[in-house]
Amino acid sequence: MKNKKNLTKTIELGYNLAKANFKLRNEGSYLGIIWYLLEPLSLFIIIILIKGNIGGNPIPNYPLYLLLGLIMFNFFKNSTTLATNSIRNNGNLIKSIKINKEALVLSTVIQFVFSHFFELIILAIFMVYSDLSPTSLIFYIPILFFYFLFVLGISFILATLGAFINDTSNVWGVFTKILWFATPIFYVLHKGTKIYILNLFNPITYFIEITRQIFLFNSLPPLSKIVPLFIISVLTLLIGLKIFQKYENKFAEEM
Repeated sequence: MKNKKNLTKTIELGYNLAKANFKLRNEGSYLGIIWYLLEPLSLFIIIILIKGNIGGNPIPNYPLYLLLGLIMFNFFKNSTTLATNSIRNNGNLIKSIKINKEALVLSTVIQFVFSHFFELIILAIFMVYSDLSPTSLIFYIPILFFYFLFVLGISFILATLGAFINDTSNVWGVFTKILWFATPIFYVLHKGTKIYILNLFNPITYFIEITRQIFLFNSLPPLSKIVPLFIISVLTLLIGLKIFQKYENKFAEEM
């Protein structure tokens, strides 16, 4: 009962912090939430133009194929990047009052869940334009939930590292740029290639491929693909949380 109560308080505080920070980031901005959409949309337009000028696309519904890859990777990159400094940036708060530190990390991921919903609205518009049913969004909800758990687990690990190592955010920024090209966002993987073998160990690829199957082909992937991914998500969260809780009592000393 005590653990359940603490979990409820963590989720509630994390949600309220995320809502406050989301509003604060958009306050006084002329474009508001459009800023969250500019990065994936600008990359989308650039890649479409480049692809169109070098010989077209053999991939059916390529614009949707590309957009799905962009918004899913964007959620991962932005959430984890912000989480990296979530403890260090709140050092004064951590030293001055007793606060649930897990909620600080949780709030960074929830912030981008908010912006992700706006990206899904753009996606739904593209689907209608392409004569595809946007009802597939219903089946995406459980995928997004476990993707959220996976991203949150990575965020806990990065927040812990960021509290002790100043350069964590810089290293992670370089890594995510490499990962962007390594993940099949704007191209198709071919079996037997080195990049295919590399992506066998990339959970983000599996999330993107399952989501594409749901949206582009209006079909659910087999359980043999879904269940292992869900298990990886839960294990990543548990490992990340365990690491975070092991060192959280030392965070104040590092600030």
